[in-house]
Amino acid sequence: MMEDITPLNLEDQPKLFGMRYDQLIAVLVSLLLGSQLYSWLNPIPFLGHDLRLDLTIFVVIMGPAYALITIAGPTASLEPMIETFFSPGVYVPGPDPSPKRFITDEDLPDFID
Repeated sequence: MMEDITPLNLEDQPKLFGMRYDQLIAVLVSLLLGSQLYSWLNPIPFLGHDLRLDLTIFVVIMGPAYALITIAGPTASLEPMIETFFSPGVYVPGPDPSPKRFITDEDLPDFID
């Protein structure tokens, strides 16, 4: 039996719709919870205004806010996150500008059936 020598790149995280799974779950949960919260709550009068809608909007915004804050990674500092949002960059589709991400000179095993 051959040993699996497939390299494991721990920097790559699985993504769906451009978001990591934890970000996607946070967005979906906040949308679901926010959409149901308005009907679950009793009216909350405050200075002649019902606070249910404001609270619901706040809950719905929490998921996308988490996704935006953690877009640079869970252990990233504040500086790369600020650069991500405020750098004047134009992103053009094309080949990967960082080819070192992929291992090109690896010895692959021959699988025999």
